[in-house]
Amino acid sequence: MGLFAKPDFMLLHPPSVYDFRERLVIPSPIADLIPASPLFEMYPIGFSFLGEYLERNGINTQVVNLAARMMEKPGFDVGRFLGRKRPIAFGIGLHWLPSCQGALEIARLCKEAHPNTPVIMGGYSASLFHRELLECPQVDYVLRGDSAEKPLLLLLGVLAGDGKLDGVPNLTYRDSSTGNVACNACEYVPDDLGYLGNNYLYMLRSAVKYRDRWGFRAFKGWWSYPMTMVLTCRGCLHNCTFCGGSNWSMERFFSRARPAFREPGRIAADVRTISRITGAPIFIVGDLRQNGDEYASRVLEALGRVSPENHVVLELFEPAPRRFFDLVASNLPHFSFEISPESHDQAIRAAVGKRYTNSDLEANLTWALEVGCGKFDVFFMIGLPGQTPESVMDTVSYCSRLLDRFGGNVNPLIGPLAPFLDPGSIAQTHPEQQGYRLLFNTLEEYRRAMLEPHWRDMLSYETECMSRQEIVDTTYAALLELNRAKGESGKVSLGYMEMVKRFLDDNIALLKRLDEADGTTGTTLVESDMSSMKEQADRLMSRSSLPKEELEWPVSGRKFRYASIVRMLLSK
Repeated sequence: MGLFAKPDFMLLHPPSVYDFRERLVIPSPIADLIPASPLFEMYPIGFSFLGEYLERNGINTQVVNLAARMMEKPGFDVGRFLGRKRPIAFGIGLHWLPSCQGALEIARLCKEAHPNTPVIMGGYSASLFHRELLECPQVDYVLRGDSAEKPLLLLLGVLAGDGKLDGVPNLTYRDSSTGNVACNACEYVPDDLGYLGNNYLYMLRSAVKYRDRWGFRAFKGWWSYPMTMVLTCRGCLHNCTFCGGSNWSMERFFSRARPAFREPGRIAADVRTISRITGAPIFIVGDLRQNGDEYASRVLEALGRVSPENHVVLELFEPAPRRFFDLVASNLPHFSFEISPESHDQAIRAAVGKRYTNSDLEANLTWALEVGCGKFDVFFMIGLPGQTPESVMDTVSYCSRLLDRFGGNVNPLIGPLAPFLDPGSIAQTHPEQQGYRLLFNTLEEYRRAMLEPHWRDMLSYETECMSRQEIVDTTYAALLELNRAKGESGKVSLGYMEMVKRFLDDNIALLKRLDEADGTTGTTLVESDMSSMKEQADRLMSRSSLPKEELEWPVSGRKFRYASIVRMLLSK
């Protein structure tokens, strides 16, 4: 590893809204159930694999989380930062569609600073809107698909004079001879993920190599809570109707007919690397049982040989048999689970592609707790087809019953399906058949929606049973009631319950004030109103991490194991 270097290629992660520091941005619950804020500052795990792959193949690559840096450093000048860099190309992630406005603005700034430097976009949303992105002058190339490592390496080679654009798989670009948009076949869809390297070691070394320990952090506050993720697969076997990563969506839009799974030893190696870096929790992305019980057993046995002190969090896409929980407990000292039944109503659950009963769910909660599960998060959603406000509140009542029956180790959570239906999902592709009315279709409509100060006006859909305003009102009613139930059951302290209640009440009041001021009730929005509301919104934003405390798992020992990190950096 060279001690210091300048990047040949920069991977940039944008905020959802570029100029959030100047705009009125009222906190919303659209990201309450993920570590990131509504600015979606957490970059996809694929960024680190891209960087590692390119570095291994001789391309100095720096990952920069512009969103997190902008949030933590109000005076950070993005244009000036980009202007000082001299890469052969910029890469900008557009994985989650809420990042569309920020991604396009960062691309514009790249072009302003370096008019002749190519801008490349990639990610799920970029793949689906690839033609529309090429209508934007600040975007030169889009790489489609879920595995851009090799196509990106080939593209960078072409930009350096080696090869032709029509030889790069998965690439959308402007044909210089005709000016038309050209789309190469999406044919790089690897079945074997063995080529993925040690992404966490790459991130450590890049922090030193590019003298930037801040640029790669996963989300705001990561240095205080350095949670990590481990990839198990690309693709999915399931067909949840609202998910853009479903089997149906992946085959139709990404040419992936079935998932590709990583070898158990590689998953365990990632966990070993992380456990040498930090004692923070490790989230295993994807249900291990998707590839069969034998595969899940091999992964867990490999993890058992690592025996991490870290809290390991496992996902369930559907209830598992009793023996699975026994196997987890015999191999992991500290573990938790997550599952997303979406609704207490089994008919609504089945309609969105999840066909299991409440009895199945509750049996899993029982078995997990019996073998020592630290926490079992159970996620419910608002904005599903067939769901009424009354049904949502019945779901909250079901959450209360779970708290009464299972105690504090079961953690029911609820939030809106927001702000958009996933592009490429079954529901977004066939909205009327799935009980939705789609309000946005073009990338420009989504981009404009992200500039709305009220999250109601960001929502890309209504359901057959609820308008956007009803989804908003029902969401806050559900959040307040579940917060009350958790406080009264002892799941959270009464002090925390009161802080969350005040935060939600203040949000509701500010949104009401916005509606009154912008003419919804006949008055006019004036500059003084906007300035006053922005000050209040900024104060609320500083409290917006409060609900996320319920998502956290324990840190085992030190947040960072510095002696071990130094040894890793010095190793070959």
